[in-house]
Amino acid sequence: MKQNNSQKSIFYSRIFGIVVLAVLWIVLICVLFDRGGFNPKNVLTAIFSGIIIFYPLWKKYLQPIFDDRKKNNP
Repeated sequence: MKQNNSQKSIFYSRIFGIVVLAVLWIVLICVLFDRGGFNPKNVLTAIFSGIIIFYPLWKKYLQPIFDDRKKNNP
């Protein structure tokens, strides 16, 4: 099934937003490790913040796209 231009632009804008958020998260995690040191507390903070930020985005935006692709390409 072909996507029209509107669907493609929505897809690319979602990907762009997620990439910007990921870059910001990586920068903040680097600041956390730089200022607070590399210890178990900061590692857990980084892991849990990544889960809290990216898991809902995956479920809402990216998983349906990959599910549709699997249905269309057996």
